[in-house]
Amino acid sequence: MFFVSYLFLSGLLLTASRGQSRTQAATTGPVSLSIQGTIIDGVSKKPLAGAIIEVKNQSGTARDKQRVGSDGAYKLVLRSRDAFVISATTDGYEPFVQELAPTSPSTERISGKSIPLYRIGTKPVATTSNPSSSTVSAPQSTQPAVSVSAASLPASPPPAAPSTVATASRPSGGSAPPTSERLTPPKTLDAKVTYTPPLIVAPTGKVTQLKAIEFVQSKAELLSDAGPALEQLLTFMRDKPTAEIELAGHTDNQGDFDQNLLLSKQRVDLVKAYLVQNGIAANRITTRGYGPTRPIASNNSEATRKLNRRVEMIVVKQ
Repeated sequence: MFFVSYLFLSGLLLTASRGQSRTQAATTGPVSLSIQGTIIDGVSKKPLAGAIIEVKNQSGTARDKQRVGSDGAYKLVLRSRDAFVISATTDGYEPFVQELAPTSPSTERISGKSIPLYRIGTKPVATTSNPSSSTVSAPQSTQPAVSVSAASLPASPPPAAPSTVATASRPSGGSAPPTSERLTPPKTLDAKVTYTPPLIVAPTGKVTQLKAIEFVQSKAELLSDAGPALEQLLTFMRDKPTAEIELAGHTDNQGDFDQNLLLSKQRVDLVKAYLVQNGIAANRITTRGYGPTRPIASNNSEATRKLNRRVEMIVVKQ
C-alpha cells in the first residue's frame, strides 16, 4: 500500500512539473527570429545575384551574413529579439540600411521581404524641408477643411512582399525617379524631415496609432512625409486580404467643435481614398471622425495637444 501511494504521488508531481514547464514555454515566446526574402533591382525588380546582406545588433555586432545566389534569395537568423540593423550591398548600387524592431512577441519569422537596391545616382529621394519648419506651435483654427479627391492622392508602387516588422529606411542622395515610378504625396510648407515608421503589426480589436500619418495644420491635406506610412498601411491591407479595419480621426479641442468633427472625418476619408485608389476594397475600411471627444493627453499646452491630433486603426476582422 505504501509503494502504491508513493507511485501515485510521484505521478502527480511529474504531471504538475510538465504543466508548469509548458506554461512557461508558452508565455516566454520564441527567442530567435528569422527573416527571409529577396534582394532585387529597385527599377527592374529582378533579383541581384551576388549581393551581400548582413544583420547586426544596435551596438554593431554582426549576427548573420550571407551572399545571395542567382535568385537573390536570403535567409537570416537572429538569436535574440532585440532591435537590429539590416544592410545590403553590391557593386554599382547604393547601400541599403534599415533599422528593424519586432513589435509582436509572437513573431517567429518574417518572410517575403523584398529589399530594393538602386544604381548609384538613381534612387528616388524623399522631399524634405528646413528642420525649423517642422515645429508647429499654432493651435488648430476654425478654417474650413479642404475637399479631398482621389486624384490628388499619390500613386502606389506594385504590391510589396509581406513583412511584419518595423522598418526605418535611411535615404541617400540621387536624382529624381522616372515619371513611370511612384509619386510621393504633394509637398507642403509643413513638411518635416522624412521619418519611416515601424511596420504595422496590429492584433484584432486593439487600437494602433498611425503616428506618422500627419496632415497640414487645420486641413485635410497630407504632409509629404506621410508617404512611407501610407505605403506600409497599404502593404498591411494587401498582406491580409480578408482583414477589415476601422480608421478613426481625432483632433485637439482648439477651434470650433463641429469643424473639428468634420476635419477628423475628412482626414481619415483621405487615408481611405488612398487605399481604395490602390486596389483595396472600400467595404474593408470604415472611417469615423471623433474630433476632440476622445483625447489621450491634456489640451492645456501645444506639447500635449499634438498627441490628441492623430489617426488610429482598429482591425475588426483578420
